[in-house]
Amino acid sequence: MIPLGLPAPATAAGSGGADTLRAVLDSVFRSPAYNWSDAPRGPMLIREWWLRLQQWLEALQHGHPNLFLALIIALVVILAGVVVHGVVVMMLTVRGAAARESGGVAPRPARRGASWYFGEADALAAAGRYREAMQAAFTGEALELDARGALRFHPSKTPGEYAREARLPAGERDSLRARVGILYAVVFGGAAFGADDYRRWRAAAS
Repeated sequence: MIPLGLPAPATAAGSGGADTLRAVLDSVFRSPAYNWSDAPRGPMLIREWWLRLQQWLEALQHGHPNLFLALIIALVVILAGVVVHGVVVMMLTVRGAAARESGGVAPRPARRGASWYFGEADALAAAGRYREAMQAAFTGEALELDARGALRFHPSKTPGEYAREARLPAGERDSLRARVGILYAVVFGGAAFGADDYRRWRAAAS
């Protein structure tokens, strides 16, 4: 008989059920969803993505071996291209540094003067290309004004900027601005402009 007040001994079946329940609970709490940690979220996400990538690659290798092999070959080719590009860039950098140290700097091209631009303008006008001729002639005029100290020439400046900054007598400044207006109307506005118009426009500059 079992003494009163004492718990009944566990049966074999009850012990086996408890072990099964404990095993199920252990398997559940070992899943990634219950992987509690005080580590920063960023490294944990990187580790999780890395594990998923490994699982995906393993599944691809076993399920589609040909596709897995093609992926590996493509990655190897990309890596080789990156390495070759890095080597080429390094060699060019080293060569450039060596050339600068040895003084092998390419000479700067000679600056073209006003006479060259006026000659170019005459050649373009003779070919009937009056818009290009106007631009070349105005560049030559800007170089002449720079030589006179009336303005500072720079290739990035526009004709309108030259007209605004030119330090000229009132009559010459007004004439320059008028010719810049005609230049803009012809080159950018598409206004009609023939040989006689071009000759008058050039004559006004002198």
